[in-house]
Amino acid sequence: MLKASEETRRIVKRPLGALLDTDGLRKMLKGFSGVIISVGDVVSQSLLDMGFKPGVCVVDGKTLRTCTHSVERFQKGRTVLRLVNPPGAISMESWSVFKQAIDSQPSTILVEGEEDLLTLVAVETAPKGSIVVYGQPGEGVVVIEVDESSKKRVLEIIGTMKACG
Repeated sequence: MLKASEETRRIVKRPLGALLDTDGLRKMLKGFSGVIISVGDVVSQSLLDMGFKPGVCVVDGKTLRTCTHSVERFQKGRTVLRLVNPPGAISMESWSVFKQAIDSQPSTILVEGEEDLLTLVAVETAPKGSIVVYGQPGEGVVVIEVDESSKKRVLEIIGTMKACG
């Protein structure tokens, strides 16, 4: 397992991609034909409400660490995978679960624990040309275009984490 260090926390507090409002997100995704990976219940639901169909939804039934959502709406017609991922960490099985989810789209990864840092795994495992979308609480939605540069940046951030357990 990898645990977030203070440096990791400092880095991921800032948006890792373009910070957009709902209209900006809609405009950016209009006509997009690549893979969309959404990390978080609110952003996943927002994309579905706007008519976009994420190839992979990553949800935990919580918003701001408070249980508020039923994850059933993210399961219908989708391959469902389960992942245990502790808060402030990335479990080692995350990479294989994400690869499996990408290979079996449309899919949903139901996370027991916390999905926040899984954005890093999403970018690392997504095919180039994909988009990873996650919520930035109180600010908007962050869109990361997956390319060589974003994959390199994510590996650098993962490099600030501490191996344990």
